[in-house]
Amino acid sequence: MHSPRSLALQRLGPLAQLPGVLASYGVSLDAVLEGLSLSAADLRADNQLTISTISAMLDRAAAYPGLEHIGLLIVQAQNHTVLGPVGQLMLSCETLGSALGTFVMLQMANSTAGAAYLHPVGEDHALGFGIYAPDLPSSHIYDASAAIGHNMVRDLTGGAVRPAEVLLGRPAPRNPEPYRRFFGCPVRFNEGQNCLILPGRSLGFRLPSADAKLRERLISALQQQIAQQQQGFAPRVRHAIRPLLVAGDASHKRVAAHLNLHPRTMGRRLEEEGITFEQLKDEVRLAVARELLARTAMAVSDVAGSLGYATPSAFVRAFRRWTGTSPSAWRRQSEHTASG
Repeated sequence: MHSPRSLALQRLGPLAQLPGVLASYGVSLDAVLEGLSLSAADLRADNQLTISTISAMLDRAAAYPGLEHIGLLIVQAQNHTVLGPVGQLMLSCETLGSALGTFVMLQMANSTAGAAYLHPVGEDHALGFGIYAPDLPSSHIYDASAAIGHNMVRDLTGGAVRPAEVLLGRPAPRNPEPYRRFFGCPVRFNEGQNCLILPGRSLGFRLPSADAKLRERLISALQQQIAQQQQGFAPRVRHAIRPLLVAGDASHKRVAAHLNLHPRTMGRRLEEEGITFEQLKDEVRLAVARELLARTAMAVSDVAGSLGYATPSAFVRAFRRWTGTSPSAWRRQSEHTASG
């Protein structure tokens, strides 16, 4: 299978607060970074690291007493401003919906490992983040992404908008109270996605910092940045597939429309890079399947449904083709490795 590993980088942003949090708990940063070829100087907000490196840092930190919810702790004093130019751009938008939509549209400036999304859910909206890098992400990355989403919505609106509930694709922690306290709403674990559920009408909230001229200037600059950092066309397609899987339609036609392209044009551009749309879709599906099997207690049939398969058996056949084993066997092996 074609590997996107070299492209899977995530801007640290709020995760740069890790050294300070560790120090406040009397934990050695050197111990957490041991063997990762990193130093404190590498933990800058604008630096980009692989998902596997970030996951290792967070999982090691979470092993210390009091740091079990490290993803929440490192974000507690952060908001949209820590997202760099993308966060600045959000402030210039007219409404909360416009700010979040613009963030999703240009979020690739901060990540080629995961994609943000804003989807309707009945009368409400889901603001979420999903990783498509091939390495299994730490649950604490999703804790942090939900936490920063919560804080940026709160601070953009002066506290007027809060999530109705939070969904996390991770096992329920031994002590869920820090999650309920942080988000101030019901938190559901073992879900098929990682998102905030925002009340539908809240997206119309008008931001007092709106600046149309600044917004256009920042959008242009970020679009140029994304164009310069991209290594080919396939990363754009992969980035589009991940959130559309959550929405329930990651078809060739739908992804092309999301990219403002004719399906044949998208296919031709991928062919020029020696890869097909179905190969990319399988890469993303495998990444998400492994994540849900390893990080949640979802039934295999539910995992199949979340990936867009008509039947569980179709998913099982595809997973066996990708890995040489069944989803259930892979999950057992994953649990054995984690416990070992």
